Amino acid sequence: MKKLLGSTKEISKEGFRYRGMQATRLENLTDAVFGFSITLLVISSQVPTTYIELQASMYSFIGFIFCTMLLLGLWNNHSNFFLYYGLSDGKTKVLNALFLFVLLFYIYPLKYLFSYIGTAIYATLKRSLGDSSEALRTAVKNLNAAELNVEQWEDLMIRFGLGLVFIYGIVILMHLNALKQSEELQLNLREKYITNTFIHNYIQLMLISVASIMVVVIFGGTAAGYSGMVYLLTPIIIPLYKKYRVRKMVDLDQE
Repeated sequence: MKKLLGSTKEISKEGFRYRGMQATRLENLTDAVFGFSITLLVISSQVPTTYIELQASMYSFIGFIFCTMLLLGLWNNHSNFFLYYGLSDGKTKVLNALFLFVLLFYIYPLKYLFSYIGTAIYATLKRSLGDSSEALRTAVKNLNAAELNVEQWEDLMIRFGLGLVFIYGIVILMHLNALKQSEELQLNLREKYITNTFIHNYIQLMLISVASIMVVVIFGGTAAGYSGMVYLLTPIIIPLYKKYRVRKMVDLDQE
């Protein structure tokens, strides 16, 4: 039997024993792909040839921050999975490969959407402060050049949502695979409970993404703004559910 259980001397603050204290080639490959993905966010942009273009390019910086935060969040959750379970079996390798494929395919739609939104937000803010610089006019001109119509907004929001659905779905399957190997991993009741909490959280994230997609499917691209606002449910639902599960876990410990 392939040895899947590593060191259990270190535990998380929730009481989950770490089984993947030593990074594997699979994790190193994943880290490299994440690093390459963040690099693509930068090098995919055209290099400014004038100072005005350089100033205008800064308007998309907010979008770059959003993209990077999303990627780092995915990386952190992915890293914790291997830290907790230390799995390197065949199914985990296949699911991880699918995860990386979707991630790389997802980069350009992600960058396009957040760059557009980030530039629009920053340009609106600068206008409200009385800015009328040439850099602002150039940034607005670039936004207008995109010429996103109603159908394109609908397609863009669907692409964005589907990317998240696939990514979260793959991570759910990875955790389910860990649960199936609970005996070999020697998962105790608390660790199984925490694993199920992870699965529930990702299901909720999937449902939020599906709800966002349904908004534009039902109401069309004119509702793209409302479709995006659906994702604001994430920082509300996930923390509340985590608190509920923590309280319930404490109750279970006292029984």
